[in-house]
Amino acid sequence: MKKNSLLKIATLSIALALCVMAPAMAQEKTEFRVACSIYVGWMPCGYLDESGIMHKRADKYGIDAEIVQINDYMESINQYTAGAFDGVTATNMDTLSIPSASAADTTALIAGDFSNGNDAVILKGQGYLSSLGGKPVNLVKL
Repeated sequence: MKKNSLLKIATLSIALALCVMAPAMAQEKTEFRVACSIYVGWMPCGYLDESGIMHKRADKYGIDAEIVQINDYMESINQYTAGAFDGVTATNMDTLSIPSASAADTTALIAGDFSNGNDAVILKGQGYLSSLGGKPVNLVKL
């Protein structure tokens, strides 16, 4: 192999190694918007905003943080995925599937709540689960 070829290979190898080893530089931000939909496990979001706790903590770190209530859960995730918000309250399943399907880089930070038997079937009047056979049933989407 020629000396010139070895020099090119060595230079390319070093450049490649530096690119791989160089730390990724995240964009420094001072303003954050978080979308929060209405769900019992996420009610602290509204409290944080209304009580001033969020603004007090944000001021301490020199940032501006805004919590925005979005009444439609799926719309809050869609707006987050589209880049309108820096964060969103969502279930683990939706956090991992919906934004990633659109190639939105997402990290789950806090497990603030979990479903552990809090789902229910609500009947009008009296009845039993077994009495629903053959009757129309309404379900909440997602």
